[in-house]
Amino acid sequence: MAHVTPLVARFRIRALGIVARVAPARTPFMLTGQGSSVQLAHLIADRGARSVLVVTDGVLVGLGVLAPILDALKEAGLAVTVFSKVEPDPSVDIIMSGIEQLQRSQATAVLAVGGGSSIDAAKAMIACYAGEQRPQDLNGYFKVRGPVLPFFAVPTTAGSGSEVTVASVVSDPGLGRKFAIVDNKLVPVAIALDPNLMVGVPPFVTAATGMDALTHAIESHLSTLSTPATQAKSVAAASVIFRDLSRAYEDGRDIDARQRLAVASCLAGLAFTKASVGYVHAIAHQLGPRYHLAHGYLNAILLPYVLDFYMDEATTQMAELARACGLGQEGDDARTLAMSLVLQIRALNERIGIPPTIEQIAERDVPEIVHGALSEAHGTYPVPKYMTVAECATVVRQAGGLSEIAVAGHRARAHRAGPDSEEV
Repeated sequence: MAHVTPLVARFRIRALGIVARVAPARTPFMLTGQGSSVQLAHLIADRGARSVLVVTDGVLVGLGVLAPILDALKEAGLAVTVFSKVEPDPSVDIIMSGIEQLQRSQATAVLAVGGGSSIDAAKAMIACYAGEQRPQDLNGYFKVRGPVLPFFAVPTTAGSGSEVTVASVVSDPGLGRKFAIVDNKLVPVAIALDPNLMVGVPPFVTAATGMDALTHAIESHLSTLSTPATQAKSVAAASVIFRDLSRAYEDGRDIDARQRLAVASCLAGLAFTKASVGYVHAIAHQLGPRYHLAHGYLNAILLPYVLDFYMDEATTQMAELARACGLGQEGDDARTLAMSLVLQIRALNERIGIPPTIEQIAERDVPEIVHGALSEAHGTYPVPKYMTVAECATVVRQAGGLSEIAVAGHRARAHRAGPDSEEV
């Protein structure tokens, strides 16, 4: 099992860091508040579009969530076509089907309405459509040819941050992997953060997407490419999520909590667009296609185990984040604060119904999971500490409950934190 050496990996990361700092990544124009999705429909028309392809999923269509947006688009004089075949972790086949619909519709703009999967699917579609390429051809950085169609997004979950990022994640079921299309051209022109579209999100989805956003915030904060600007965004995002995620989980109609979480997800997305992510994502990307589990759910469970691994090398950064989020006690030293961050993540997971381990992980799968994670991470993610094969295998086994010592340790720590800790 061969992987690039830490020295080579750090050289690659340094080069990516230079690109990230100089590349012109725009921030989309942002509409917020109740009814902002309808306002966006009129903005699309004002920007000169004549027809629009709406990319979404069948569930949202069936629930009638799109109806006000579709009505507003038509009232604004736009011809509307709907592509509603998006499924979680959109596959190459779904993207190709969407491209065919885009070609038939002759749309002059694309609007994604949905979670990260719908937004990622729309990004991949416009990327491929621009250069008449397949998704596999665009795996990697800055491979999108020519200008893309004007692109707009309305997220219906607060988690992926895809509405503000430069990346689209695509699943390749045939190879059992995910890959990313990364290009500055994929950032939407404008977005709407409308809490009215989020009040019906089920508690499990609220929990998983919220923890996805928290993972983005924390991994970007610990990144070796983080800057004061990205850290400010990650701190702001993490603080809101620690405070409001359980509120939205317990009361899905809490408009204020929904709105703040939507903004937090965007801030975390802007942070990791520049600073990137780490081993939580690298491992989760191997598990999702293999076991058909939600990405945010996997991130939530993996996060504390990966932070335990980082503890010695990232104590200062973790302590800074914990202090900024109001975790720990007055007078706690850096290591105690860093440990409180991990404890409070575990306590938050417990409050929102996320288990401590991923029971689907099988011992026989561990070598392939480790190989895929290290291949993805090394030279791609600016992590505070590189894992060896043995270290990554240990983390995977801990997260899978295959290590009795790890599970027992979690139970002890979770008991001390307490499900009703006032520190979260």
